[in-house]
Amino acid sequence: MLAKIWEEVNRIWVIDTHEHIYPYHVIAEREPTIFEILEGSYVSWIVELPRKGDYRALAERLRRVRGSAFLRSCIEALKDLYGVDISDLSEESLRLASQAISEAYSDKGWQREVLRRRARIVRCVLDPYWDPWIEDYDEECFALALRINMFLFGYNRRARDHNGNSPYDLAEKLGFQVESFDDYLGFIDRVLELAKGRGYVCLKSALAYDRHLYFEEVGEEEARRVFGKEEVSEAEARRFGDFIMHYILSRASELSLPVQFHTGLARISGSSPMNLVNLFERYPDVKFILFHGGYPWKSEVAALALTYPNVYADLCWLPIISPSAAAQLLRELIETTGGCKVMWAETLSYTFYILPCLLRQ
Repeated sequence: MLAKIWEEVNRIWVIDTHEHIYPYHVIAEREPTIFEILEGSYVSWIVELPRKGDYRALAERLRRVRGSAFLRSCIEALKDLYGVDISDLSEESLRLASQAISEAYSDKGWQREVLRRRARIVRCVLDPYWDPWIEDYDEECFALALRINMFLFGYNRRARDHNGNSPYDLAEKLGFQVESFDDYLGFIDRVLELAKGRGYVCLKSALAYDRHLYFEEVGEEEARRVFGKEEVSEAEARRFGDFIMHYILSRASELSLPVQFHTGLARISGSSPMNLVNLFERYPDVKFILFHGGYPWKSEVAALALTYPNVYADLCWLPIISPSAAAQLLRELIETTGGCKVMWAETLSYTFYILPCLLRQ
């Protein structure tokens, strides 16, 4: 029965709701090896990778964390995609993997081969955090999410979000002059309108890496007083961001743009999805998509998806953080919502390994 289920799963074409995939030319320029694969797979979160090319040190360090789901998913994906088994975590197998990866990326069609034929992805929603207004990307394979973090840091021209983005850089790129607070709100309006017209399918907040996820309702005059100040206190910056978040959500409602929220595993003290409840209630016409299963607040995500018609759960990343947690949450979501409000993204990292594990549980 399990084999039959897996056979049917392999026939399904999917929409991948969340990726950070660099354009082919960017990846090829880095001359990718096993080191880049591991760096991009979150293995580097739990073990410091050595300098590129030091395979002896790499093998030694990987053996220390061989039980990690991050690493285990990579092992299976490398076997499936490149035909190299690195499960022994030896220098030799790691070198062979690097050779196979380099050879694969010499083919300009490799990225599409993986996305379309191997992973059977119709289209990915791409969050290009390195360039929120990206222009050079594969439009047939990707649709865009507009990352909104930088807009909450527009209180002065020196402030930037955790990715180093500033709204004033985007304003300059688009030829928009921002001198006053009214200009700034007009600029946000214009960017959201342009994004909608340009084909962006949703907004994306990764603000859990920047700040607490509770956004109070703040009056416009209070935010206006902060705008343009050279020295801004932490409290002032937070209150300015609170106002801007509510402003953006009001526009998202008007433009029918869903909003994806990173929840869990960032600034852990403030990243619980429960902090967003006031937004769910304040903006009932906005579809909120809670990423990463809210890990470690998994049951909270299931309860929120059950309670609020405008809240959806996305398990992206969770199955490579903890397969057992993903299985548990998936069961809870099916039991509470019937499975109709569940999304599963970032297929490339773990479809080849994690889904069979879930089916066995």
